[in-house]
Amino acid sequence: MTQKYFKAFTPTPICNTTKQFRLDGYSSCTKKLVRGFTLVELLVVISIIAILLAVLIPALKKARQQAQKFVCSSNMRQIGVALQCYFQERDYRLPVGHSCNVNDPNQYWLKVLTKYLKQDLLFQCSSDTAKDFVDWNKSPGSQSGKRWSSFMINALLNPCEGYDYLKKIKKPQSCVYVCEKPSEPRWASVEHIHPDSWFGNIKTAKANIAYNRHNNKSNYLFTDGHAETLKIEDTYSWPGNCFWYPQCAPAWPKEE
Repeated sequence: MTQKYFKAFTPTPICNTTKQFRLDGYSSCTKKLVRGFTLVELLVVISIIAILLAVLIPALKKARQQAQKFVCSSNMRQIGVALQCYFQERDYRLPVGHSCNVNDPNQYWLKVLTKYLKQDLLFQCSSDTAKDFVDWNKSPGSQSGKRWSSFMINALLNPCEGYDYLKKIKKPQSCVYVCEKPSEPRWASVEHIHPDSWFGNIKTAKANIAYNRHNNKSNYLFTDGHAETLKIEDTYSWPGNCFWYPQCAPAWPKEE
């Protein structure tokens, strides 16, 4: 009778160590040494992260500003397209504004123009820090103190000022029709400006326009429908260019 041999079972010890297998089939436990960060290493890591943030944050901020500028200028061009469509339908007559005592919100110049496009125009520039814009699904009259839009029209181009038709403007490609409005609360319901009240003073002009909304520049829509991103000095600088007077732009009015 063949004798059977049984090998005694030896349980593997339990320990918080790394298991290693030996050539004879048995296992053993060896302690694994875990070394933490030293203070110097930790400071080096923190310094590297700080340097990366210092480099990336301004770059990201600049990229964000560029994107906002692009969205605003694109919207301004869309306003120009709508203006051209309005001209063709209205025999090249300019839209009216509040300086013509138009109180019906449906006759607000920007709301009138947005009807000529399949996609609604943006009434708010993404770089405009103002709050509480008007909900145009309701009457603006019931929303006192709220902001109508981020844009204003040149009051000298208002039909009530005598420039009711495009043909009356000497050089439409050199005359500003729409500019960006300052973000301060006092401008909330203002929809037009009077360049004739600036009297050649660039400081006064800057106080009436959001001239530095896009990296010390602003978006302007000209009466022929094209848009440009310019410094305010490029549009209003005595004795240089003056893009605001319909009877003589890009020159200054002659003294009477």
